[in-house]
Amino acid sequence: MTQHREQFVSDLYHRSAAVVDLSCITHNLQVAREKAPGRKIIAMIKANAYGHGLVRIGAHLAAEGVDYLGTAFVEEALELRKAGITIPIITSGPFSKFQIGLFIENQIDFTVASVDALQLISESAAFYKKRVNVHLKIDTGMMRIGIRHSNAQQLFAAALKAEKQVKVLSIFSHFANADSEDLSFARLQLERFLEATRFYEKHSLAKPLLQIANSAAILRLPESLLDMVRPGIMLYGYHPSRHSEVAAHLLPALSLRAKVMYFKVVLQGSSVGYGRTWTAPENCRAVTIPVGYGDGYARALSNKGQVLLRGKRYPLVGTVCMDQIVVNIGDGEAYNGEEVVLIGKQGEDAITADEIATQLGTISYEVLTGISQRVPRIYVNEQRTSCL
Repeated sequence: MTQHREQFVSDLYHRSAAVVDLSCITHNLQVAREKAPGRKIIAMIKANAYGHGLVRIGAHLAAEGVDYLGTAFVEEALELRKAGITIPIITSGPFSKFQIGLFIENQIDFTVASVDALQLISESAAFYKKRVNVHLKIDTGMMRIGIRHSNAQQLFAAALKAEKQVKVLSIFSHFANADSEDLSFARLQLERFLEATRFYEKHSLAKPLLQIANSAAILRLPESLLDMVRPGIMLYGYHPSRHSEVAAHLLPALSLRAKVMYFKVVLQGSSVGYGRTWTAPENCRAVTIPVGYGDGYARALSNKGQVLLRGKRYPLVGTVCMDQIVVNIGDGEAYNGEEVVLIGKQGEDAITADEIATQLGTISYEVLTGISQRVPRIYVNEQRTSCL
């Protein structure tokens, strides 16, 4: 049955594709819910849903009943609204004063990180005669955006004065290293966050929802779960670091596949590709694959990347081109149109984004989000409970 499904998927594209198994997304979401029972879920789908496809993943997660979708910028949120996705959306990144109307007109929640930004939003809300939803951001040690935790009361007080125009739904912060082996700084951040939000108790005020837990904290720091959680990379089947791997079994949702486009024999002493960076030590067979750095397959994988063909690993030889790579299959066989796996499972072997990230000296996030828009996304197993 699996073989027939795989052949069906292979027939859906002619060059390359990122195949996304939605049942894996469902599984990983369930892991998040089990780790954070009863908490509201903000499903992070920024950066094209970590390379998996913003609109389709957003629609799937909305259908799975998450409470919020989380984007980085308003442009991503607008794309979701244009596609007819109506559930609440929060943008976590900065915005310009010229974009405030877009938030209000499309019912997109603001992240507010300063008193000045709150004032601009309040004035615009008054102009529109609407009360808008905001989430207040506190910097507890990340040092990106957010009011310093020791000054947070200034933002809280300003929000109270503007309560006719703004409704504070949550207060949040972000961990700098909850994926590290040593969690002492993460615990310090949590302590700072909770101390800052005691402002509401001290003034006998109803406290907004509190949120700080990202994927790493959901998996490793249960005391940080609070009222809402923000799963990101874990939804797509990858751990934030090796330190969380024992905490849960996640299923990678994306496989990057392509088809053999050319077969050749490379004679001993012949070089391959730009710069002649690899020379055949003996006669060998090679295949050309129509994927390159223009598709997000990093040039730094030249002469060290591997692919799966007929369930076996073969090395990439020569320099990764913009649109093509060459793979040495030794004395193996291959036909034009056969499927090659660059990320994912084939047979009994698998190449993960983590493995590629290690080769590149980076993280799985960058590998996944780097898959370019020209690679079509194909979605499978929406109704199934097990991955391909």
